[in-house]
Amino acid sequence: MEQHVAYTPEIPWETLTEFPGKGEVKRLRDEGPSKGMTMIVRLHANGHITPHTHTASVQHFVLEGEYESENRVYGAGTYRLLPAEADVADIKTQSGTTILMIYDPLL
Repeated sequence: MEQHVAYTPEIPWETLTEFPGKGEVKRLRDEGPSKGMTMIVRLHANGHITPHTHTASVQHFVLEGEYESENRVYGAGTYRLLPAEADVADIKTQSGTTILMIYDPLL
């Protein structure tokens, strides 16, 4: 693997298409289908991501704001690991949130 550097202020926000929901994304690393991917996802106030399943493990780190899922609130500074093949429940935010998401097929 080679070194990869991404300077986030230079990466534009794009419409979220990786999974069902309405939000924006900055793709920091995308190695292709079934490979690793790192992105920053931003959901605006009253935003949500609908239930879905991942084939690989996904790590969440909440950078700003908070979101609710499975009757728990995940605020800024919270780390969450979702295992491969896990069913992901609704992710909702009242005030908006920004999440670093790392998809890693090796975890």
